[in-house]
Amino acid sequence: MNSMDTFDPDMTCRVHDGLNDQIIEWSPHWASMYREHASRWDDGVISWDGLLLDGWAPIVHGHPCGH
Repeated sequence: MNSMDTFDPDMTCRVHDGLNDQIIEWSPHWASMYREHASRWDDGVISWDGLLLDGWAPIVHGHPCGH
């Protein structure tokens, strides 16, 4: 997973919610809400919409497991 410091909310990717230990497919449609409401929770952790986002990964199409 990549650091949230390099996260671009305008790009489709997967984000990890450390609070619920879930991977979420990020939608760029959420970018404006993210910019308005996201806040730094801890080093490398962003609090947004009840989630604690602690990493992201690109979506690679064509790979059998999506990684």
